[in-house]
Amino acid sequence: MAKRNTRPRKMSVHHSDLDRISDLPENVLEKVVMCLPIRDAVRTSILSKNWRNKWADAPQLIFDTTFTPMRQVSQTNKHLVTVYEVLLLHSGPIHKFTLSFPGLKSCPEIDRLIHFLSRKGVQDLKLCISTGNSHKLPSYLFSCLDLKYLCLSLCILTPPTKFQGFRTLIRLKLLNVQLPSNFKNFICNCWSLEELMLDDCSDISCLEISCPKLKLLYFNGSYQTLRIRNMPHLATVSIYVIDVKSEGLKVQGLLLHNLPALKYLSVDDYFLKSLVVHNALKRLPTPLEHLKTIRTFYVSFSKLEEVTSVFHLLRSSPNLQNLQIEFYSEAVEPFELLDAEELLKAEGQSDYSLNHLQGVKLQNFNGSRPEIEFVKFLLAKSPVLGKISLQPHSGISNDKKLAILEEMIQFRRTSPNAQIICEKFVAEFADVVVNM
Repeated sequence: MAKRNTRPRKMSVHHSDLDRISDLPENVLEKVVMCLPIRDAVRTSILSKNWRNKWADAPQLIFDTTFTPMRQVSQTNKHLVTVYEVLLLHSGPIHKFTLSFPGLKSCPEIDRLIHFLSRKGVQDLKLCISTGNSHKLPSYLFSCLDLKYLCLSLCILTPPTKFQGFRTLIRLKLLNVQLPSNFKNFICNCWSLEELMLDDCSDISCLEISCPKLKLLYFNGSYQTLRIRNMPHLATVSIYVIDVKSEGLKVQGLLLHNLPALKYLSVDDYFLKSLVVHNALKRLPTPLEHLKTIRTFYVSFSKLEEVTSVFHLLRSSPNLQNLQIEFYSEAVEPFELLDAEELLKAEGQSDYSLNHLQGVKLQNFNGSRPEIEFVKFLLAKSPVLGKISLQPHSGISNDKKLAILEEMIQFRRTSPNAQIICEKFVAEFADVVVNM
């Protein structure tokens, strides 16, 4: 009997079997290139003729840490030459461009890059100078009229006198940027603006903002006067002071009850104090019906005016669900503590409740009598409260933490599901979670 040939037959392999990725539709190849770091995107040209110069049509170019590792910071000039060469080889429109890598300094080459981009229909531009002097932006930037997102860091913003604004701009983020004296007019002319973020920008004596479509406002800096008007859609507000020069600030035009869409408010003690000073009532004239989250920072419950400011907001927020307070501990006279404690006890006897409050986070909790009375108030006035999370001050001993919790377990509560969790203490004492 003839021996059977059991060897596998040789299979013919076609190019399409080996390189199925190259046979993908054009739009899929474009998406693959867009997901790659710029260096890898350029290297795809050697894969096959289908990939050749595919990157040159990609509508976005990202030059960030994926382009320049930290160890190559000293080669900034060389990297900028590479960036310019890439732009010269690019053949299509550039909708998104990011220049933000370590060691980037102000230099004339940046102006040439912006000039090039102004003719490419750029819509999303991020320029972050990381060190050295601020870069004065060239006039070419203000001819990029298709911009929808603009992010600048360590720059000098100087719009031409006749500049009519970025009419399509939706998001503006400025970090350590020197603003023009007519910044109010500049913002007013950005008709479509929905998000404005100003972080550590140049000193502002008067910050005035009027953007009918604005939904988010973030400000971290120093100012003396704040005016915010015509904001029917403003839902998220974060305002912080980073300079003591703002201690005497005035809040004018920022009438929270004129922000009907407000859902999230995050502020510090300076803002709170100024808000109460300019409103003698215990609550706002019109309640903040949509406000669900309040965050406050550096609030001293040893001072009567700051305790008053917190209750000013609580009384004005009937649908509040989440509350976060970061306490600030400081040495005060005994009578000041007593005044704050008496106010908190009085609030505990009042007739209003936090009917929708579900979660509370109290940071830097020092265990002072006013702070403890505040927890007592929350437990008594919050029928659907789930958890109060305490993050103790680093100087509190475990014995004191335990004594505070033992006192709190005796407090009256209205929510059957209320819990007090003393974070940083749970690791050592697993039974510290107190089911009320």
